Amino acid sequence: MTDKQLRRSKKSELIEMLYYMRKEVDRLSEENKELRERLDKLVGEAVSRPAASAGEEG
Repeated sequence: MTDKQLRRSKKSELIEMLYYMRKEVDRLSEENKELRERLDKLVGEAVSRPAASAGEEG
C-alpha cells in the first residue's frame, strides 16, 4: 500500500490494519520462540553426542 493510499484510508481501516499486523507479529514472535527452543535442543543434543561417543571409543 502506498503512502497516498494510507493517507486516504479511514481511521477505522487503519485501526483494522494495525490489529491484523499486530496479530501477525505476535504469531511470528511465538513461532520464532518455538524454533529457537527447538534449535537450542538440537544443538544441545549434537554437542553431547560426540562427547558421549568419544567416551565409548576410548
